[in-house]
Amino acid sequence: MKKVALMTWSQYHNFGTSLQVTASTYTMRKLGYEVDVINYMAHGKLVTLKDYKDINHYIRKIRKKIKSKKSKSIFDEARETAFHNFLDKNISLTEECKTDSDLFLLNEKYDAFVCGSDQIWSPSNFNAKYFLNFVEDPQKMIAYAPSIGLSKIEDIYVKNRMEDNISRFVHLSIREEEGAKLIKEICNKEAKVVLDPTLLLTSNEWDTMNVSVGKSKPYILCYFLGNNANNWSHVYKLSKTTNIPLRIVPVFRLDYERGYSVVDGVGPGEFLSLVKNASFICTDSFHGTAFSIIYNKPFYAYERFTSKDENNQNSRIYNILKLFELESRLVRDTKKISNHPLDCDYAISNMKLEKKRKESKEYLENSLNEAINANKTREFKITNTCCGCGVCSIVCPKKAIEIKRDKKGFLKSFLDQDICIKCKKCKTVCPFSNKTMSNIDKDIHNLYMLKSTDKNVLETTASGGAGFEIAKYLSIDGYDVVGCFYDKEKAEAIHKIVNSGDVIGLNVFKGSKYLQSNTKDVFAEVFTKLRKTVIFGTPCQITGIDLLLKSKNKRENYILVDLICHGVPSQNLWYKYLKEGSKRYGYGISPDVKFRDKSKGWRDKFIHIVGNSKSYLSNESKDLFYRFFLLRHSNMEACYECNFRTRSSADIRIGDYWGPRYKDEKDGVSMVIAITKVGNTILRNLKVHNIVELEKKEAIDYWTVQCPQNPIKPAFYDELIKDICDETKSLEETLNNYCKGFEFYRKIYKIFKKLKS
Repeated sequence: MKKVALMTWSQYHNFGTSLQVTASTYTMRKLGYEVDVINYMAHGKLVTLKDYKDINHYIRKIRKKIKSKKSKSIFDEARETAFHNFLDKNISLTEECKTDSDLFLLNEKYDAFVCGSDQIWSPSNFNAKYFLNFVEDPQKMIAYAPSIGLSKIEDIYVKNRMEDNISRFVHLSIREEEGAKLIKEICNKEAKVVLDPTLLLTSNEWDTMNVSVGKSKPYILCYFLGNNANNWSHVYKLSKTTNIPLRIVPVFRLDYERGYSVVDGVGPGEFLSLVKNASFICTDSFHGTAFSIIYNKPFYAYERFTSKDENNQNSRIYNILKLFELESRLVRDTKKISNHPLDCDYAISNMKLEKKRKESKEYLENSLNEAINANKTREFKITNTCCGCGVCSIVCPKKAIEIKRDKKGFLKSFLDQDICIKCKKCKTVCPFSNKTMSNIDKDIHNLYMLKSTDKNVLETTASGGAGFEIAKYLSIDGYDVVGCFYDKEKAEAIHKIVNSGDVIGLNVFKGSKYLQSNTKDVFAEVFTKLRKTVIFGTPCQITGIDLLLKSKNKRENYILVDLICHGVPSQNLWYKYLKEGSKRYGYGISPDVKFRDKSKGWRDKFIHIVGNSKSYLSNESKDLFYRFFLLRHSNMEACYECNFRTRSSADIRIGDYWGPRYKDEKDGVSMVIAITKVGNTILRNLKVHNIVELEKKEAIDYWTVQCPQNPIKPAFYDELIKDICDETKSLEETLNNYCKGFEFYRKIYKIFKKLKS
């Protein structure tokens, strides 16, 4: 049986989301396919430029916070259980996918991919994964009834990203006419308008999934996702006019204060039963309207959004009512009740529904058949998330892989398809193609505060001297040391080897280097020599060398130390920064750089650049490079899809010990996590020999102060990177355009937090 992966919202416990994913699964299974829903849940919100340049954005956020206190959503444990039971029974999930590389691995397991339905293409929630950007072959991609939800897209950056992603589809459909018009406008493609998947099932088919809530006297079922007082006033009048009591499916706490019957513990199955047995339905929900039509119930549909709301999604309601000639069921004047509200003729609607149902099923069936049987001639690809560690090029038997900088300024692998023999050895060592890392576990792994006892080490290292003291101790013990140094002639970060016993040579590794380092050559040398070595690097680099060493069963000869990493910015940013700085401050083209100068203390970051007898020293809040770096908008794309923030292949993880615990610390303190027994032994020995102060702390500190969640790649990322490379635009110009609004928001947020505390 052919396998299909469905990409949609499935984990948000509202009725529309759960019933549409169930309907899509049911329909495709009925067509003869094995269907799994992709177990992915987006984290974080869209990062876009439009809002952060608008003062009204901040006013809206404050109003929303105030309003949310008055109309908080409910939490009903019985309801949650009902949702879990319904979904467990009706859908199956893939293994959990958190990042692009997790999703990319699905290409080998599924014959076709479908995205839809629900508002997965909503511009205000844009996420490229819901456009199947991880699928290698566009012929395997099908868009079935995704909803854009809006009649226009105001944000030019989101519009550009939607054009990039929608243009890939061969099999393209949409749920609303307005969406089809937008797609035509955005990328000049025709999208077929099809039914929401819930409408593909008959009432009899839905009856097989309903869960009885017991018999009841006649009632008007109320299901509102908004909290519009005028809409509720109209509902109260309707109840009084018809003499039929209300039964409310609660969404907000306020629903319990309306003085009418509230039904608790309602999951999707119970919702179906309530709709089926209702005398009348009042709703501002698209799916509330859809199920009223499926069950031929008299209903009123209400506008949830005002016409001034830029995220107005009323077009979804307008579209479904127009499609089935039921426009008269829309309440436009909440002060009036029609003469015969219970009269609702479905003769024409049912004919139209049956015709559209047939067309939509045929579209889905034909698209699946074509996608699965198409001649697939895709190029071989290692992964869709490359960190440029270089281990793939080391194991390639045909030398078909080259590590070089792309146009955006990042080291990546480039595969020569003409030479490649598709042996897949590169995949076995790629850190993004494997899941061999250990999860950092606060109940198992020991977290320490570490501080060197040597005052000179504290003065010359970035934090508490953990990296240098570990390297020095192991160097004396006979280990070669691989670390990162800043090559001022190339203006790049590069990894190199310092032979065992050369303690003075280790000084070159001191200090932070906030750049992507080149590891390919030194990893190849390490792999050739296979001598006792300690290797320092970012978590993705360390996972790569870990897999490389394991491929030769030589991992036990090595000690691996990874760094707490928040991402690396484009090298093009650094080149331009130095070029402009040289003109402005006169420090020349190859100055000495100290990324973390501690002469003014440890807590505040200062960059110090010296050359041509000129010196530049600046705080992170004023320095152009730091301001870009701290916002993380110009990071390597792999940094937004990192698999290693709470997972590690190292023996020890090290970084700064930020947070309130050491807010008064001036010399610097390191956070150190022992991942393996070897790591624990090294740290204990450092303490026994009085090389460091070492205190065990609560491991939860890692999650509290290190922000171990991936940042969201901004919608304007491509434009920002392009402008960084544009010689006609200064960095300050680019920063003012893309970053200033976010900096302002951060200041406002800090003030808000202080006031709140």
